[in-house]
Amino acid sequence: MRLSRVAVTSVVLGLLSFAAYVAAAPRPVAQPPMASVTADLAAPPPLLRTERHEVREGDTAGSILRAMGAPAAMLTAAGNGLDRLSIGDEILIDWREGDSQPFRLRLHHDPAFTFEIARTGDKYKARQVPVPYVVEEMAAAVTVTSSLWEAATSVGFSPSQVINLAKIFEYDVDFNTELVAGARFRLVLDRLTDDDGQQRVGDIRAAILDNGGKSFTAIRYRSADGEVSWYAADGSARRKAFLRSPIEFSRVTSGFSSGRRHPILGTMRAHKGVDLAAPTGTPIRSVADGVVTKAGWAGGHGNHIEVRHEGGYTTGYSHLSSIGVKRSEKVRQGQLIGRVGSTGMSTGPHLHYEFMVNGVHKDPMKQIVPVTKPLPESEKPAFFALRDQILPQLEDAHEITRDEDAGG
Repeated sequence: MRLSRVAVTSVVLGLLSFAAYVAAAPRPVAQPPMASVTADLAAPPPLLRTERHEVREGDTAGSILRAMGAPAAMLTAAGNGLDRLSIGDEILIDWREGDSQPFRLRLHHDPAFTFEIARTGDKYKARQVPVPYVVEEMAAAVTVTSSLWEAATSVGFSPSQVINLAKIFEYDVDFNTELVAGARFRLVLDRLTDDDGQQRVGDIRAAILDNGGKSFTAIRYRSADGEVSWYAADGSARRKAFLRSPIEFSRVTSGFSSGRRHPILGTMRAHKGVDLAAPTGTPIRSVADGVVTKAGWAGGHGNHIEVRHEGGYTTGYSHLSSIGVKRSEKVRQGQLIGRVGSTGMSTGPHLHYEFMVNGVHKDPMKQIVPVTKPLPESEKPAFFALRDQILPQLEDAHEITRDEDAGG
């Protein structure tokens, strides 16, 4: 079929008009492929595994970490951060799925801080991580019926806080032998409330201990140079030259005596010290500043340490499972020098503790030790102002129970 010229012209014009329309018409924007719901979700974090261990009697940092599969490098990085474990403390070790080494250790010992050992690269580093709290002051009282440990933990004190409470009066009372049933602590302390509303006992600001008819007052004071110490109400120092005991909590199994039957030899011999029963590995402290004069094996005394102090005083520590100091080393009061054991002539784990004055053995439980310097005169006005504010609070302290807001 032949088209006329008019028809051809009409077709060409129609095509040109359509092309112009197509060119002018808005073009749709190309859309990316629709993402799936799964693709939009963030990748799940690595799976974590946390192992927990509550410190029990006889535990040491080394034995706990070995049992939990932690590497020796983690214990090395801890330094002395794990030296003062208390029964009831909780250690947590965190592992990432697929890792052969844990990436973090956490110790809940102090309510205001978490001691942490974390892996960075191929090394472990230790640090104190603050726990955020709202701090309020409160007054409370605790009465001892059987032991300080039981009384304080029953109302919410952590193991480390029980030890801190005992430390305030450790120059006046040996808590292994001299604390009597009915002893009463009156306290002004911090109440810590975390973001979840959980409440715990914080630092103690002042305390009165009534024990066996005697009363001892202790007030915490920060001097102008930033040093924090404890003082009696008259401004005299509570810190003395000697601690009453080298072990924080134990029991006396054999006292000082001029004659007793030796448990192994069966003969009558003088017992020139006191035996303090405690689990193997329990930390032993130097009772005063001094210089180590003996550190090693001493026959029937087993692993033995002797420390010379100023003023003609010498202290001895026997039957140790391990020795942490060397001969001629200077030590500070309260420093860890060894651990309880049963070496030498011993029937079980205990510390044989001796106290000598100018070379003559004395009963450690009966020694009156010199007092260190009192509060400087320039600090007394500020201290007495604090004392006058805090003593009425101590007088009004009432008994607390675990259901009250001192504990968590």
